[in-house]
Amino acid sequence: MNKLILILIVIFVRFGNVSAKDYILEQQGKRILVKEHIYSDTDNLKVFKLEGTFKDNAGNFGEVNSIVNVITINNIVVKLEASNELVYNENIKAYNTAKRANNELKQGVGKWYFTYASKSINAIINSECIYSIRYYKDNFLTLGKCEVPEKAFEQIKNISK
Repeated sequence: MNKLILILIVIFVRFGNVSAKDYILEQQGKRILVKEHIYSDTDNLKVFKLEGTFKDNAGNFGEVNSIVNVITINNIVVKLEASNELVYNENIKAYNTAKRANNELKQGVGKWYFTYASKSINAIINSECIYSIRYYKDNFLTLGKCEVPEKAFEQIKNISK
């Protein structure tokens, strides 16, 4: 029993000290239709690109571009997936994939997962974010809140402005 308690204490101390930081991203820009396949009056596939800028709570400002695939059936979004590229100063990049489960075209909430990043900010890889997006005509506004390791936030803060 004492060994079990000791093991639990070691696990708690070791993993309980993993600290995370909130990383906030705000993006805005234009939505551009690239291609669409119209299967019927109510069913289609659309491919969009999003191009714009972002700012974060680490003091960075950069460019964002995305490739978005949307499948609608009976005028309801059944699948939405995206790949997003963030370009920071000095051409430092991070990529995340996004998925959204709700069925609205003009707004939504989903998750981002950072999949790739430049070596100088690679601690962000595997971080998860909750994001919301809203469209007005062909403009978009996105707000994301990510829980990233302290090391990732420090790396991002250290990008030269």
